[in-house]
Amino acid sequence: MEQLSAFILSKDSETHLPEILNALSTVSDEILIIESGITGKSESFAGNFEKARVIYKEFGNFRDQRTFATDCCMHDMVLFVDSDEIPDDNFLKSIHELKQSSFEHDAYTVSRKWNVLGKNVHCMYPVTSPDNPVKLFRKSRVSFSSSNLVHESPKGYRSVGRLGGSINHITMRTKEELKSKLESYTNFASHDLILKRKKVNRFNMLFSPVGAFFKWYFFRGGYKDGYIGLILGGYSYQYTLRKYLKANKLLINGS
Repeated sequence: MEQLSAFILSKDSETHLPEILNALSTVSDEILIIESGITGKSESFAGNFEKARVIYKEFGNFRDQRTFATDCCMHDMVLFVDSDEIPDDNFLKSIHELKQSSFEHDAYTVSRKWNVLGKNVHCMYPVTSPDNPVKLFRKSRVSFSSSNLVHESPKGYRSVGRLGGSINHITMRTKEELKSKLESYTNFASHDLILKRKKVNRFNMLFSPVGAFFKWYFFRGGYKDGYIGLILGGYSYQYTLRKYLKANKLLINGS
């Protein structure tokens, strides 16, 4: 039976971390909490699980944080979730069955359902819900090195399988959290625009945010989520606007 490492990115996470650790402990031979916060809560949580340990690393960006976590993993097969992603029983059962047989593929996707501001939603810029991210991969063949700084995902796999069950992504529980993540995510997204040599001009700054609102509110189904859908439509507008404004500022300042 092939062994499995798991890692969780955390920044003073405490709401769901005990539940996630309990779930991962049933299928993982090693659990790493990559902690970028300062409260020490992760240490107390990890102490309840023999397989878990905490590694502290100052947060730079999501891609580098995940690359660091992957490099720290002892085993070739790596499962990763965030501190607000809760696996269900069928997901864990699917991984357990793969461990008993074999991991045939380089990577595996799973259905992930998004819960924002306390409501299950149809979309949350820039993904629809449920989406199907890679959450399990073989690190000798797959890495995050060529991914975006934000909304990063593993790259390089030659074959991909499908895990059963789902992950519940309970994110942005308050409007304050939404505003905070909007600010931090657009910082990274602006750098991604420049790295990818995307056009940053008045046309994009004026029309791309409007296009994002219409795409995510009307065409991706945000309108089905009522008042919260309207808030998230506004989020898609603000996200797009701010990433272009911030990229433009970086270009002007020569950063």
